[in-house]
Amino acid sequence: MASSSNDLGVNEHHEQIIRHYVRFSHEQKTVGLRSFRSAAEDFKTQRLSDEQMMTVNEVQDLLDEFIDLLEKEFEQELTHQYRVNALLMKQLFQQAEQWFLKLNPNFDQLENRRLIDLIRDYEQQQINTKKSKGYKDMNAMMDPINDTKSTILLKTEIQKLQQLNDQLKTRLLKYEKDDDFLSHQLEENTRLHSTKEASYTQQIESNQTRLKDIQHALSLAENELEKKFNQTNTYLNMKRIIDQKNQQIKELRQQLTKSHRNEEEEEEGN
Repeated sequence: MASSSNDLGVNEHHEQIIRHYVRFSHEQKTVGLRSFRSAAEDFKTQRLSDEQMMTVNEVQDLLDEFIDLLEKEFEQELTHQYRVNALLMKQLFQQAEQWFLKLNPNFDQLENRRLIDLIRDYEQQQINTKKSKGYKDMNAMMDPINDTKSTILLKTEIQKLQQLNDQLKTRLLKYEKDDDFLSHQLEENTRLHSTKEASYTQQIESNQTRLKDIQHALSLAENELEKKFNQTNTYLNMKRIIDQKNQQIKELRQQLTKSHRNEEEEEEGN
């Protein structure tokens, strides 16, 4: 993009449009100032008289009324100006949309003092040029784009690309929805698995605790049963018989030992 000598950063065609808009705005400002002055003159004619003496309160009321009048005039001019600007933006956007463009104005720059001063200097330059050379109005209306053979082909290709882009956006949206669904399902399955695993772990721990309690109770029951069995008459009788048998065996062993010794002694005497 070629830049002009005023460093606005636009090409010659766009500079001409800016120049025309600056002159248009300057004329609108002049008309607005004339409207203010006319309203003030009408107010003076209607409310003031050379022979009229006024009190302080009357002067205060008069000033308040005059301020209200100026405020209404000022509001009308501002309202008209921003509506004109909105209409200009509408024309720019309509031309951009013919080529499937989306403009993104930087509204932060509208408060950039350096850029505002740049437009101020440019406006003053145009005013000086008008005074020195005379002003020749130009038809800076943004002409509609002519549909030549090449532009028709280009617009057709852009439409195809736009349709393809819309299709890709639709598919991407579907994939994103599917991905969200699958992610949700995965999270839900993970949560259920974690819940079941925690439940199983808790149940196993509970069963192990119960098993230990049952084993302990069974051991106590066996000890108690053995204790009770030892205290019964059958156990006592059996124990007495076993003791008697053991004593008899002991005596028989002693007798056998004694008999064996006697035999050995007799053999030695012979």
